Amino acid sequence: MKKVVTFLSDFGTSDAYVAQVKARILSSAPDVLIVDITHEVASYTVLSGAWLLYTTYACFAEGTIHLAVVDPGVGTDRAIVMVKKAGHIFIGPDNGIFSFLYPADEITEVTWRPHSPISPTFHARDIFAPVVVKMLENPSWEGIGTPLIDPVTIDVRQPMVVHIDKFGTVVTNIDCSVVRQGVTLACGGTVISGVAGTFSDIPEGRTALLCGSSNTIEIAANRGNAAREIGAYVGMPIQLNFADSHA
Repeated sequence: MKKVVTFLSDFGTSDAYVAQVKARILSSAPDVLIVDITHEVASYTVLSGAWLLYTTYACFAEGTIHLAVVDPGVGTDRAIVMVKKAGHIFIGPDNGIFSFLYPADEITEVTWRPHSPISPTFHARDIFAPVVVKMLENPSWEGIGTPLIDPVTIDVRQPMVVHIDKFGTVVTNIDCSVVRQGVTLACGGTVISGVAGTFSDIPEGRTALLCGSSNTIEIAANRGNAAREIGAYVGMPIQLNFADSHA
């Protein structure tokens, strides 16, 4: 079976960064299949990258290696980590991008470095990609680093906006099981009270709550940009209230 590596970043596609990272992997592992999750994560938005990785990785078979690079701290003393969970391997910066994966089966601080030159501004190409190659060669290689007990973690237990998609739909981490008629969601200074089954059920010019494809509540508009209309941003705290609640 062909080995698979996924790649997620905030690099965009107008520069050569993505191609250079892939080339570094393919030059040593030409038969690997590299699948792009996305390279359009909003710049520096670690939480959004963490959510997209978390809601996508299980679509792939066990044994897949996932490279996640939203790394505003590149070149600093921030650690590099390898995470193992549910038969998958994750490689990236220790900055919270794996927060939704914790607790994990294994967390390792990657201390190994390649002998080739390392740019302090491009660890994705010069460190992460060679680490991916090492894991492709031997997923159980113990020389990669040392156990990490306390990785950097974003507190994703609190209700919040975790992503805004290209349509302006506001994605939250609140499970859909709490959605019912009478529920309201307070996001900043806006309260959204309507519940819809899908986008076309929402009257044009209005916003409503619906259950998204990742089984969490989303704030959406019908052919509109809900995030712009309510002033939402990734990381924004939200509050869920029910008709019988006096909170």
